[in-house]
Amino acid sequence: MDFASFLFTIGIALILAKIFDSLFERIHLPGVLGELFLGIGLGNLVLYGFFFGSAVNVWLHNWLLVRGAQPFQGLDPVRYFAKLGIVMLLFNAGLDTNVEQLKSTGKVATISTVMGVFVPLILGWISGLLLGYDMHESFVMGVLLTATSIGVTVRTLMDIDMLSTDVGAASLSASVMDDFLGIGLIIFAVGTGSLVMFGINLTIFFIVTLIAAWYYMPYVTKFVRKYVKTERGALGFLMGVMLLFASLAEFSFGAAIEGAYFAGIVLSHLPIKKIISEDVRAIGYGLLIPLFFVYTGAQLDLGVFLNMSALILATVILVDAIFGKILGRGIGARIGGFNWHKSWQMGVGSIPRMEVALVSLTVGITAGAIKPQHVPYFIAATMIFVTVTTLITPPLLKLAFRKEIKEREAKKKSSSG
Repeated sequence: MDFASFLFTIGIALILAKIFDSLFERIHLPGVLGELFLGIGLGNLVLYGFFFGSAVNVWLHNWLLVRGAQPFQGLDPVRYFAKLGIVMLLFNAGLDTNVEQLKSTGKVATISTVMGVFVPLILGWISGLLLGYDMHESFVMGVLLTATSIGVTVRTLMDIDMLSTDVGAASLSASVMDDFLGIGLIIFAVGTGSLVMFGINLTIFFIVTLIAAWYYMPYVTKFVRKYVKTERGALGFLMGVMLLFASLAEFSFGAAIEGAYFAGIVLSHLPIKKIISEDVRAIGYGLLIPLFFVYTGAQLDLGVFLNMSALILATVILVDAIFGKILGRGIGARIGGFNWHKSWQMGVGSIPRMEVALVSLTVGITAGAIKPQHVPYFIAATMIFVTVTTLITPPLLKLAFRKEIKEREAKKKSSSG
């Protein structure tokens, strides 16, 4: 992609993303849905040959570099820009996290994570066997259902201003743990890589981010505030720290977003948070985060809905994915101490799948855990179930929090009156 095409792509995508964001909020739906639907429309316009002039043709084609089995060639700047968006989203979430609240919900988050992983895992495994797939394929099918898409849940909770609640804190913590368990399970499922090395890398990551950084970061931020006096110097310095955390997590276990989240947590209780938080939100929501969701939507080929075998597999996976998470994480949250209303909210927040599910599928195919004749069905079915779960979660979450949203709006009216 040449530089002019890159600039044109980012510019038009941002303008349209904000327009669609606003349109969906006007009809009382989370704005993230507008960005996802925009991406789906753009991606499929190119795929099925609807072009609107050479400039737009070049721009739309850049969203479609990963269609089918065609891999990204070289460094695709749009893809990396979009992935930086979810890194920024999780950094924002970490900065907004109340550490004490996170500690208080640790029991709920842990129990709901375990239940929310193993219930869909078992459902998917059994369903695969009933559909006629072998033991190995069925287990991979179960693993696909284990990890929650943190980005969709966090963005929606931020949009409805519920991330700072105890349910929001517990949901975020549980989703992070989901990812770690999902990555460990796919390594176990396909026999590629070492669980021991994964454990070692995870331990090193936690030592660096939650022990060393937690202890030393106050001294680092004092140094920054005292000696880095250039305009937005603290912002630039700490954004660099966040990217180092993300790179360590990506190198250790392929999950940069967890590194960004822990960087935000480390900074969340320090005075410097007040200096950088508004600027971080501006960069994220003004530039990078919308690109991630538009790009995510652009990966869906609507043609997968025409494959009957894939539809059957996708329907089974979808039912397992939705009910497995709602039941697993919801019951786990209830056991952990939440009431049924909050447990329902926890379950709904765990529905979306995206990043780790697609990574697990790729690993399973590459390792030969899925038979070649079944690969097209698994690819199509996975694209269907990750898309549907991603699209239904924002309105369901808004519905689940309708009582809290009404109470907040009533308080605003009474205070302004």
